[in-house]
Amino acid sequence: MNYEDFFKEYTEIAERLREQIATQQRLLKRINKGMEKGDLKAAARELPAARAIVADCDRSTAAVAEKIESADMRAYLESGDFARQLVEFCKERQIDIKGEDNTYEVFPYRLKIDPQNEELLINKRKAAGLRPRAIVDLLEKERDKLLSAPFNPAKYAAELAAAYDIAVLVGAKGKKPVHGVDVYLTTIYKFLTPMGRFRKEYDMQSYALDLARLYAADSDESGDGRRFQFGPSRNNSKAIRIVDAAGNEQFLVTIRFFGEE
Repeated sequence: MNYEDFFKEYTEIAERLREQIATQQRLLKRINKGMEKGDLKAAARELPAARAIVADCDRSTAAVAEKIESADMRAYLESGDFARQLVEFCKERQIDIKGEDNTYEVFPYRLKIDPQNEELLINKRKAAGLRPRAIVDLLEKERDKLLSAPFNPAKYAAELAAAYDIAVLVGAKGKKPVHGVDVYLTTIYKFLTPMGRFRKEYDMQSYALDLARLYAADSDESGDGRRFQFGPSRNNSKAIRIVDAAGNEQFLVTIRFFGEE
């Protein structure tokens, strides 16, 4: 199934119904005008056409219902047609999308296709519909809104630095902590969101978006006198995928803060 083809067929029926309803309204207006003047004969002359257009509307409404009921959305999701069309529209818009099977990422969103329940989950929330073009429109609009939101790199880096210091202290296990070491960004996230309700309000996708904006910042100052530096690691299972300002994917694994006396 191609949803755009299906939608075009539906639109043709719906447009015919719209025109019929418009005709019905014009006829009713004429009938009302005749009744207002007391010209019952003029009003009665419009009734045959009014009855006919009502029948036409009824047939078109039935056709609309038949078209809607003909769509097997579960099969649409299970077949992979939905996912293929979603990927195609993302590529047309030059929107980065990665994934396979029923799990995809359109940074900073994670998409989960659920054929059994005929749903698409975006960051674990049910999407309003299953039209690929409309979903891509929504993701692009919401992503642009997030990226244009005010962001203070130095302030955010200072907040990361505070969580980093706790991670270093805990990692020392009672020994003298060594500052300036690389710490996994996933570890820092745990200290930023120590409780479940915090992680719900500030999920990993939001964290990745803030890291992407920090990564794109012109300055590496943390706001507390130190500087920060992202670093690589052999443990790529802890990598956080972002998309940089140029639209290229990057994998951030660690960060270190250094330069404090």
